[in-house]
Amino acid sequence: MAIIGPFVHLVPIALLLLITIFNPCSSLMCKRGYTNHGIGEKASNKECESGATHCFSVICMEQNFTSTALLTWGCTDEADKKGCEEFFVNASNNALHSTKQRCECQFGDQGKDMANEHVKLPEAEKPGPIPTIPPSALNKSIMCKIGTYHGNGYGTTVASECQGGEHCYAVSCVSGSDKISIFGCHDNTECESLRKAIAYGQDCECRFGPKGENMSNRYYDLPKYVPKLA
Repeated sequence: MAIIGPFVHLVPIALLLLITIFNPCSSLMCKRGYTNHGIGEKASNKECESGATHCFSVICMEQNFTSTALLTWGCTDEADKKGCEEFFVNASNNALHSTKQRCECQFGDQGKDMANEHVKLPEAEKPGPIPTIPPSALNKSIMCKIGTYHGNGYGTTVASECQGGEHCYAVSCVSGSDKISIFGCHDNTECESLRKAIAYGQDCECRFGPKGENMSNRYYDLPKYVPKLA
């Protein structure tokens, strides 16, 4: 399955690959772009590249935590559900240093314009209690508080084993009128690289825990981020 057009992006809550194929346009129109509970919708209705036959959508999230969901809309040349889901699961896990991403692809009828525009994000769950470290994980690789909270109070976090990271972090970003706080793990303490990887280059403030320290971001409560004045 070839996934066509510039609509796949690296995300937190999602984390994916940017693929752009420059071909002459076809006559198929689809909704194209992405959204999650933090950045708002970045999408528009556009004509697909040559060879596109189906509009499609894919929702990826960390296990069943809907606050981490990333919804992507785009075009493809075949309705290969298994291939689509395998691609996005692998890309999401690689981008987020995770093994717990789950993705579901949906396809419109062949040749049907805007057949993916009805797909919406699942509602984010309400906040839960601060997670604790499972006793069985104390002697294993680094554990971090992982998850997302939004300015409206929605979101959740869990204690989870980090895959490929050495520092627990908390990142506070703004997108429009919304503030989002993201917790996770990273392999260094460079805020700029983390900001580009998980926040689409939005204005962010970062805080990192010591290398190898379990749950060092557990009680991080970043101050509300104030954007710089022009």
